[in-house]
Order: sequence, then C-alpha cells, then structure tokens
Amino acid sequence: MEQIKSINRILDIYPYLNKRHDGFPSVGQRNNGDYSKPIQKIVDGFSLYDSLIATRFFNSMKEYNFTSGDPLAYEAFPPIKKAMHDYIEASNIHCYPYSEGDDKIRKNILNYLKQEGFINNDPYKYDDINEVGLSKYNLTFTVATSHAFQLVMDIITKPNDIIIVPGPNYGLFAMRPERINANVVVLPLREEDNYLPNPIMLENLINDMNKKLEEKYKGEEYIPKVVGFLNANPNNPTGKVMGIKEYDRLKQIGNICMKHGVFVIDDLVYRDICYSEENKALPIATIPGMFKNTISLFGLSKSYGIASLRSGFVVADEVVIREIVNRIFQEMDAVPAIIGEALNGAYNNTEYRNKKYNEYFKKLRQEYINRYQLFKSLIMGIDSINIEHKNTVLNILEKHTNNNQYIELLDKGIEGANIMPNLEPDAGFFLLLNFNQLKGKHYENMKINNEFDLLKYFYNTIKLRYILGSGCLWPNPNDLIGRFTYAKSYEDLIEVSCLMNNSIKKLVK
Repeated sequence: MEQIKSINRILDIYPYLNKRHDGFPSVGQRNNGDYSKPIQKIVDGFSLYDSLIATRFFNSMKEYNFTSGDPLAYEAFPPIKKAMHDYIEASNIHCYPYSEGDDKIRKNILNYLKQEGFINNDPYKYDDINEVGLSKYNLTFTVATSHAFQLVMDIITKPNDIIIVPGPNYGLFAMRPERINANVVVLPLREEDNYLPNPIMLENLINDMNKKLEEKYKGEEYIPKVVGFLNANPNNPTGKVMGIKEYDRLKQIGNICMKHGVFVIDDLVYRDICYSEENKALPIATIPGMFKNTISLFGLSKSYGIASLRSGFVVADEVVIREIVNRIFQEMDAVPAIIGEALNGAYNNTEYRNKKYNEYFKKLRQEYINRYQLFKSLIMGIDSINIEHKNTVLNILEKHTNNNQYIELLDKGIEGANIMPNLEPDAGFFLLLNFNQLKGKHYENMKINNEFDLLKYFYNTIKLRYILGSGCLWPNPNDLIGRFTYAKSYEDLIEVSCLMNNSIKKLVK
C-alpha cells in the first residue's frame, strides 16, 4: 500500500510513531540538548517501566502496581459531588466558560483563601481589593496542578534558567522545566534536617548557580539565572510537612527567595491529607510579606477523591495570573467549567463545607494512617509501631486475609527492606523503602547491582513495580530506594508484603 505523503512527513519528524505503542506515552525531549543527569535517570526509569509493562500480559500472574499516584479508592468529597450535580442540572450548561473562570466561583475561593490565612501586604490600588489585599484577579483555574506548573514554568523561565527542586521530589514535575530548555538543579534533603529544605543550603546553592551562570554566559544578551524554587508541602514522596512548627524555616525560605528574585512555587496538593490537623502544611503566601513572590498550586486530585477530573487552581500576584489566563486562552480558550464547579464545592468558607470537611477528612486521614501502620508493621515487624496502632493492625489482618505468612512478618519484618530513619510520612500516601542490604545478591542469572536490577527482579518474580529512587530524585545514587504507594486495599498491602518477603528470600550472596 502506498504511503500517504503527509503522514510520512510526520514520521520523518517523529520516527517513534512508526510503531503502535501500549506502554507509557513519550516523556518528551529537550530541544536544545540532553537532559541533566538527574532528569535523564527519571527518563531511563520510565523506559524500564515501559519495557516491563510490555510483558505484563505474557502470563496470568496478577500485577501489583505500586507506582501509582492515585489516591485511595474512597468516596469523593460530598460538597464537590453536590456542586457538580447542581451545575449539570442548571440551565446555563450550554454556555462556554470564560478563560479566567467564573467570577462568582473565584470570589468564593477567595473567601476560602482568606479563611486559610492568605495575605498580601502590598496590594495594587484597585477598588475590589479585600481587607487581606486580595481580589478575584489573584487566582485562576487549571487542568490539575501539573497543567498549572507547566504554565508557570513557561512564564517564569527563559532558556538555561534554573529551577531548584528539592530531592527527593515528584520526578515528573522536575522534568517539565527541562523540556522547555530550562535546567533543574537538585537541593538534597538530608536526614539531619529531617528531610526538610535547609535554608542556608538553599541560599548557597542559589549563589553558586548564579555565579556559574554569570561566568558561562558572560557577554551574551541574556544571562540565565535561578528563577524558581519548587516547595512541595507536604512533600511527595517523603510525606514531610512544614506547618506552623516550621514557621521560621518557611519564612527563611521565603525571604531568601525574595532577596534573590526567585519565585517560590508552593505545591500544596497534598495539604488536606496531613495526618495532624494541628500541623497542617502552612502555605508560604500566608506569611506576611511573602505573597507577591509566591505562586501557590492547589488541586483536587490527591485529597478529595476525584483525581479523574484533573482540577486545580493557581494563586499568585495579578501579573502572573494575567499571563496564565492569556496562555489558557491561546491554548484551549478556557478550562472546562465543570472544573470550576468542582473547585467551588471543595474550596469555600461556608458552614456547610467546613462541617463536611471536618467529617470527611477525619475519616479519610485515619484510613491512610491505618494503611501506613499496617504496611510498616509488615515491613519492619509489629514492634516497630506504637501500641495504640497494634490492635487496629491485628484486626485488619484478621478481617482481610487468610494468608498466615504475615505472622512471620509481624515477628521479624522483611529482611533486607526497611524504612530509613526520619523518613516516616506525616502526610500523603507514599513510603520510601531502603533495599541496600540486597546489593550484590543474586538469584539464578539475576544479580542486584543497582536499583534497575532490583525492580526487574521484583517484576520478573512477583510482577511488582514501584518508583525508583532516581525517579523521585533521591539524592544518593548508590542507594537502592523504592517509592511505594499505600493508597491500596488492605488485601494488596498484605499480599505484596508477603510476596516481597518470599522473593527476597530467594536471593543469595
């Protein structure tokens, strides 16, 4: 059959489209060179997942996907469901939405921000600025926080500018700046800092990077610089939270970034599943003087049981929001109106919403805590958890499994797997496991030399996959680290723990 010339032109540009592909979509390429080493390792990890997925139908063994960022299968937040239902039943569903979003909804969300403590000490001189220095022009809707982050990167970076990203962090966010020819530099998070950003190290890194950029691009029309710091709070994957107890640290971070002209991108998508209501993640834009230099990202995907809708919004200085709205208009005309309606259900300060919020999240947080304590007890032994959680874990095991293999795990845990000191999560639903003790071991013709070998071993023996340490920017490349979700059924958590234990037992020196 003769090839179509127009299709051939596309295939010449994108030769990888010649074959049908059922795995991961392409992660994309950098236009002006190669990815940096940390980002290339993320790309390599996705290539490995892709090759593993290609083999998943070759036998009937159940696949255990612990890479997922899906939240727990739990009822969606009731006020969201009500808001979406009311909108669909309304008479104006035939109308296109505005690029910036519905004014009434933006004002409702503005009341939520006021309730949460957002404050702008240096507002513009417009009549609609409220008593905390904000207006509806300080926010707009996006298709999830990933879309928001990409728009922000497009706006604040020029080629070879630097975005500083703490490591570990969410790997797919770290890739986005480099796809548009900016650069990512990792700020290592350390055990001695409880895996929280060290402000002194941050400032030293900013100064060091700016000095190197000035030397490298001296005499050119534009000298790149550090332009952003990604502050994931709570952090994915560590689950570490910077709340009111870390006020001074957050203020230092904000002041340092302000001093050097570096935007803080405050990713707050996991904020509502902090396990302690008393130490809920504190947005930097609530600290007096920080609002104008902070870009805050909110979304429904992780906390509100509605990830499939891909709903988010950005809060920032009007100048930033104006350009985000321009980009949305130019790219897609407007964000779907149903997104704004869902956000309207989640983020307002009505008595109805706040009552439902307290009821809903009290139960949801406990579901995550129970799963974490179960997973921990199976990995580290039941004596690793507090006595207050032991009866809950034992009741879960009795109710959800007939597999007595867990009895051995409760006694000893999984030999060769552990949770690193200071890395127990305070939010979210991820756990970082250390498998360093398995390095150098082998089974038949498979030897564990690095994290890629270990993932392949687990997939070949028990069809288990998870995120590699390099895939979430773990700062020590020699460690064997895996990010596991525990937003899973009790049955899956128990089964995977037993299977990992059996698989590890097969390894020998």
